[in-house]
Amino acid sequence: MGEESEVPVNGQAFEETWRVRISLSDGGMLGAGILLGVDTVLTCAHVIPWDGGPEPDVEVLAELVGVAGAEPVRARVAAGCWVPELADSRGDVALLKLAEPQHARHVAPLHRMAPSPGRTVRMFGHPDTPGLRDGVYFWATIDGPCGPRGEWVQLSPRSPAETVRPGFSGAAVTDAETHRVLGMVVSRYDDRTADAPAGERLHLSYMIPIETIVRHLPQIEGHVGGRPGNELPSVPRDAPLDREFARWLARWFRAVEGTRRVEAIVIKKGEAARSATLSRAVAFADRELTPEGPENPAPPPAPHPAPHLAPAPDNPRRTPAHNGTPHPCAPGPPHDTDSTVPPVGSVDLALDVSGATVAQVADRVADRLGLRSGDGRTVGRFGGIRSVPLTVVAEGVDYAEDPVALVEFTDLLAARGARLLLVFRNPDSQSLELALSMADPSKDEITARLDRVRDRIEHIARRERTAYDRAALIAPVRPVPQEAAGLRLDLTRLRADPDPAGRRFPPRLAAFESAVESGLLRVEEAIGVAEAGIARRDELRGRLEAFFALLASRSLEEEQAAAPLYRAAHNLLYRAPCELAEAEGAVERFAEAVRRHTHRPRRGDLP
Repeated sequence: MGEESEVPVNGQAFEETWRVRISLSDGGMLGAGILLGVDTVLTCAHVIPWDGGPEPDVEVLAELVGVAGAEPVRARVAAGCWVPELADSRGDVALLKLAEPQHARHVAPLHRMAPSPGRTVRMFGHPDTPGLRDGVYFWATIDGPCGPRGEWVQLSPRSPAETVRPGFSGAAVTDAETHRVLGMVVSRYDDRTADAPAGERLHLSYMIPIETIVRHLPQIEGHVGGRPGNELPSVPRDAPLDREFARWLARWFRAVEGTRRVEAIVIKKGEAARSATLSRAVAFADRELTPEGPENPAPPPAPHPAPHLAPAPDNPRRTPAHNGTPHPCAPGPPHDTDSTVPPVGSVDLALDVSGATVAQVADRVADRLGLRSGDGRTVGRFGGIRSVPLTVVAEGVDYAEDPVALVEFTDLLAARGARLLLVFRNPDSQSLELALSMADPSKDEITARLDRVRDRIEHIARRERTAYDRAALIAPVRPVPQEAAGLRLDLTRLRADPDPAGRRFPPRLAAFESAVESGLLRVEEAIGVAEAGIARRDELRGRLEAFFALLASRSLEEEQAAAPLYRAAHNLLYRAPCELAEAEGAVERFAEAVRRHTHRPRRGDLP
């Protein structure tokens, strides 16, 4: 891939004159930054000392360490360009305004480019270590999306010694082939658990990709090269949603077991809900854009340490200690588990290819890979490329200039590892038939998927029995979804399809797999409701026994006086089904009686 990359050997991008060192006026090292415009520097918010106010009011020094003879320049956080680390660790980006403008030739070549696994990158930071304050290069390999809601990208350092450290936050992550800036260093992880063998401990670094930074700081968009990865139309929050289709899309973007690398689906003209659902899923999967309006309110900023008056580690929330600090790749907040929402970063390119030529589509794919494009030879170059690690959505394939040729080109991409969702509008188009024939799974794969569905249905049957058992313990007894029996019949009909190799069968199988997952969700929801009631019952049982223990320290006469109330509450709590409201009232009546007794002096304690 490297020989086809755009590498400006003698340009300012190669010289990296945009590297910035950020420090305090007393010499204390804070971190790194990236020169975007003549008077603008991008960095991490946690690099800048902050007292918790609306925005930091501290003056720092920014120095272009890649420019010979450059003097430190005073800088402050630019108005409206401060996104501190949120409670779930998202955000953490900021822009600094320089007091003196720099030459435009020194600005960084920021570029939208897919952070493809296996790509080699380098970083230049300023550790507060003798001999390294002027900066040091570290090298790493991109692993894939990670961190808070998938906003970060995990990097494996070339050696444990090259794991980023304090002084690298805010540093540019530069692609080794194109010398373009793909992201910014944000965090690190060291596996310091005592029981991990030294040779097996994790040493990881993390970056925020440029497109995620644009999401938080749209002010920098004019400094970023490359076209956005998502070109599908935006959809408002109140657009119609096909939930079954949304769940299927989310599963496909997550690449869960049973989904295929290449899918060909039909969304007819006029199917507004399905079309909006696709655009919504792609927007959630894209790093830069989201559906209009906040679906989940952003959590408040995390508490920030006091201003660093001397060299100090990056935000301590980011560097795990020996006490089991969560790995940055740990699951996010509960609302991230919405089954209709795909992970951030799970799509690399989404295009409406209506009217497009194969060459135009190839140019867009090449741009996302960091390859030269637009010279009329892009399509041919893909024959010599060994890997295309992208997830691509192409809508309107059968309305392209040459649909059959476009499908053949996507088959070439699939053979090199791309995941493809091909969307057609006409169910009878010749190009759809070709796509289905290329995407059709083998007979063995169909059998394996049917077997997985069968096992999933049996799991639903087991969970239904659990739901019945748990729901029967709490009144009013709620009905439990009866999914398994009907799904078994549907599976039998599906297995009896006379033409499992036909083009109609894969969409039917995919729809059935989605229906099975939806059925499981409904059963799990019923179990969750029952478990919540059981948890409340157990809480009341504990409360009852706690007050009984208080009463036991009183006289036998007092204990006997309250005994009927205790028995009444006990009987309600240990009866199945348990009437929670009635039991709660009985426990409270007993508790009140105990309070009256326990607030009276004991016999023998009277004066």
